[in-house]
Amino acid sequence: LQVKYENQRKVLQTLASRLQELGVDVQKPGELCCPLRPVVPSPVINGYRNKSTFSVNRGPDGNTKTVGLYVGTGRARNIVCVRADHVKNIPSNHKHVAQCYEEFIRRSPLDSCILFHEGGHWRELVVRTTSHGHTMAIVTFHPQQLGQEALATQKALLKEFFASGPGAGCALTSLYFQESTMTRCSHEQSPFQLLYGEPHIFEDLLDLKFRISPDAFFQVNTSGAETLYRAVGELSQADGDTVLLDVCCGTGTIGLSLARHVSKVIGIEIVEKAIEDARWNAAFNGISNCEFHSGKAEAVLPQLLSSWEDTQPLVAVVNPSRAGIHYRVVRAIRNCKAIRRLLYVSCKPEGEAMRNFLELCCPPDPGKKLVGEPFAPVLAIPFDLFPHTVHCELVLLFSR
Repeated sequence: LQVKYENQRKVLQTLASRLQELGVDVQKPGELCCPLRPVVPSPVINGYRNKSTFSVNRGPDGNTKTVGLYVGTGRARNIVCVRADHVKNIPSNHKHVAQCYEEFIRRSPLDSCILFHEGGHWRELVVRTTSHGHTMAIVTFHPQQLGQEALATQKALLKEFFASGPGAGCALTSLYFQESTMTRCSHEQSPFQLLYGEPHIFEDLLDLKFRISPDAFFQVNTSGAETLYRAVGELSQADGDTVLLDVCCGTGTIGLSLARHVSKVIGIEIVEKAIEDARWNAAFNGISNCEFHSGKAEAVLPQLLSSWEDTQPLVAVVNPSRAGIHYRVVRAIRNCKAIRRLLYVSCKPEGEAMRNFLELCCPPDPGKKLVGEPFAPVLAIPFDLFPHTVHCELVLLFSR
């Protein structure tokens, strides 16, 4: 926790010096741009992950059908795939599914797909679990030149293995199969095919029930996420007159957990299936003051805010991927006078998020169409959502 605190301290020092270069008045050189609280620890340290992604590649013994995690670097050309049995943050049931998948592909006459252009079929495995005891497995498969009949055979074998064969001990709630010719495919690009079980798994979070689809975003540490979302609610200072804008909302967890305290929640998310989940989650939990929009935030948000009445106070929460938010999203937020408080939740604040912070806080720049009053960082709180790793989640509160 101390190491993570020092890392976040460096991030805030960097932000302070970068803002000074832009002519923004901050604290003394070398100091932080805002107060930094101690790292909030995770309630669970071991086996906390509710989602694990296992690769298929050459193991230390040379077997190309090894299921696990990568060790090594591309530059040194020494990458191998190592079984995850020893990894402390992955729960035992995830490891069990990975072991069974390895057994299945080693029995298969089809090769693993390591490099697309070299052929092969079996690719990565994603395992998702919940506190209800639900387990979802998603197998990615490169079809190469296989016809529909051959594909149907492979799907039937996979289903049989996990439904009634050696993999039945995994007690899967859902088994999905995705034919993918790219590193990553959305459901729209290549549909997730349900081979066995239920289409969704369910999780409880802050007294609400959430439905989770194969590719929907859900924080990987459920108990840690509850701690994080409670803090977001307190920092937002949202009340009955406030509209909460939840950008990159996933299955709606942040917005729905705060819905009872605000007049309305507006969520935006690029993954269509996640928006379907968010709408289901709102209806199931009896929450009627939420609306969810599917699409790229840079396309949806400027349209939403262009006609916003300044009399209705808005609080924005953004929780993007490591890539940060698009410049047009920053511009729309800055140029909307109704937004006085903004909470930025970042899993990599030293990366692209830093660019967002600077765009939010820099002096008005008509050339970049950043004409709104700049924000200022007010408070930073790190949350240890990823024990046993160097990463943590930083909540940065901005106001103006």
